[in-house]
Amino acid sequence: MPTNTETTAEATVAILPALAGRISAYRIEDLDDHARRLVRTAFTDTLGVALAGSGFAGITAIRTAAGIAASENGSLVLGTAERVPALDAGLLNGVAAHALDFDDGNSALGGHPSAMLVPALLALGEETGASAPDVAVAYAAGYEVMIRLAYGLNPAHYQRGWHPTSTIGVIGIAAAAARLLRLSAERTAIAMAVAVSHAAGVKANFGTMTKSLHVGQAVRNGILAAKLAAAGYTANPGALEHRQGFLAVYNGHGDFDSGRIVAGLSGPPLACSEHNPIKLYACCHSTHGAIEAAREIRRSPGFDAGRVEAVEITVDPNRLPHTDRPVLTEALSGKFSLQYVTSRALLTGTVALADFDGDAHHDPATLALMSRVRVMPAAPGGRSNSFTATVRIRQFDGTVFTATRGPHGSESDTPVDPSLLRQKFTDCAGRVLPADRVTALSEALLQFPDTGTTVRELMRLAEVHRPTEARVTP
Repeated sequence: MPTNTETTAEATVAILPALAGRISAYRIEDLDDHARRLVRTAFTDTLGVALAGSGFAGITAIRTAAGIAASENGSLVLGTAERVPALDAGLLNGVAAHALDFDDGNSALGGHPSAMLVPALLALGEETGASAPDVAVAYAAGYEVMIRLAYGLNPAHYQRGWHPTSTIGVIGIAAAAARLLRLSAERTAIAMAVAVSHAAGVKANFGTMTKSLHVGQAVRNGILAAKLAAAGYTANPGALEHRQGFLAVYNGHGDFDSGRIVAGLSGPPLACSEHNPIKLYACCHSTHGAIEAAREIRRSPGFDAGRVEAVEITVDPNRLPHTDRPVLTEALSGKFSLQYVTSRALLTGTVALADFDGDAHHDPATLALMSRVRVMPAAPGGRSNSFTATVRIRQFDGTVFTATRGPHGSESDTPVDPSLLRQKFTDCAGRVLPADRVTALSEALLQFPDTGTTVRELMRLAEVHRPTEARVTP
């Protein structure tokens, strides 16, 4: 368990200023081929899933409740041709990016970095006229902050029930937005300190509409924090390590390692070495290992889903609190049920978007198989915080099938298959865009970020025009 030796306001390491000094100096030349591929994948994957998620019913409810109005020179609301102020576009598009739980992940963060960073940088980038290289550098800056904070806070932060995507992510958004606004290191530290007071999101709301709201709110609040810092707002740059600051309050004294957050700041950006596996299934990444194992078993000679007597799923204990759900209260709950997604994979060979729509979770065959599933924690001694799962199935005739798998592309040295990424983008974006626009947007993203195109030019390709709409280019 991490230990803390610096919990007071007089700590020898001023974390936010140290991080701010590092990321304020970033340039596009600091991003190597790995980092540029990571950024390109992040923008392609996230923009695709956000377009697919733009029809999420919760977005309409948010627009109505918040009274969001159009702004001619604002930022695009995905799924429409309408523009609103950047703060509002960040909110709505952040929700869309996470609504399907189809966005990328990061094992150190225990969350979803790109669903946070991409909507924020597209919204603010469109407002400021930023170029692709500008937002790539800003992505790397925000990513650095998120992952470094996660190094020092997890797994305790995650285990306590916080949703790191939003609690940690909002600070990273502020860092990315500050970099895009070209704030000084001093003002960047203030932006992150303001964002500390916006950190929110608990795992109790997983499997409901509110989970994606965590992301939308954090995107909006991170951008707001940077804008406030730019306007001269004040905050405590020691808001992390103060005795009543983020580290102690959110993790408890002794359950974090502030040294890990600032270790190696003189090295290359973490975007040059970290990895964000993309999802092939629109559900919690913690369930993907079990899905892959179930699919492997289903392909085995002699397997028959109608003859299954018992299913045992063994996963890392960190996966259990939010994925052991034998009973579903709504279709969205299935995204966080090992029992449900494994049963669907055994019955159909995959897990599809439709499995989380409407009354899909009431399917009789799925419910019958779910009743035979038992979920257990893996024995101590394995790799800590692993996403690997073992599925063991016994049929009524005594035949046993076993498979152990991790999520697709979960190993840091496994690059994303470009064909899979492109197919996923086409499938997602094609839910709202005509085929020619999907192709044009995909081609533009293939050149990202090594192009001089602006964010506004990119987002024009993502506009969704209804038959009765006349296109107006701001």
